Amino acid sequence: MTRDTATKAELRARVREARAAIPEADRRSAAIRDAAGALGLTGVVGARGALAYCAMPEELDPAPLLLRLSQAGTRIAYPRACGPGALTLHWGDACELKPGYCGLLEPPAGSEEASLDEIGLVLVPGVAFDEECHRLGMGGGFYDRLLATLPPTTLKLALAFDEQIVDAVPCEGHDVLVDAVVTPTRVFRRGKPATGRP
Repeated sequence: MTRDTATKAELRARVREARAAIPEADRRSAAIRDAAGALGLTGVVGARGALAYCAMPEELDPAPLLLRLSQAGTRIAYPRACGPGALTLHWGDACELKPGYCGLLEPPAGSEEASLDEIGLVLVPGVAFDEECHRLGMGGGFYDRLLATLPPTTLKLALAFDEQIVDAVPCEGHDVLVDAVVTPTRVFRRGKPATGRP
């Protein structure tokens, strides 16, 4: 295990513990505030298609944002694991998702596939982020591979608890930055100073 890998593993464990300790009422409030913050970003409302994910129990739930996007006419897709580190994208509804890879909810086999050029917004899960929009994932490499193939116009957005923002995320050459990270109190945009939220 390299020093960077060890550092990532330690940071991943520390932030996941902090994230898991957030009370349920605070989780719901954070998800609603994150949705409101995300809707104010250019490229979110009106995205031709959005790639979403179904939150694990300790993750911030993107459902409030997805509801607003769906009501505004954005079609929602979800990822499906199709091999080591590889995802396919499928149009669907959260209520249709079934347990798949590692117990994560994903579209069932045979669901209508979505292509990358139909997706204008990708909600990117992650364990930790820093103010420069570096991301630390779960370690499987699924999203790093996916993000590296996206057209440059696709908005890569992360929703996070404030507890997930760290001073610096250890980076490697294959790591892909997101364009923005929204928390209940701040918005971080790549290459711009962080802004507070009312």
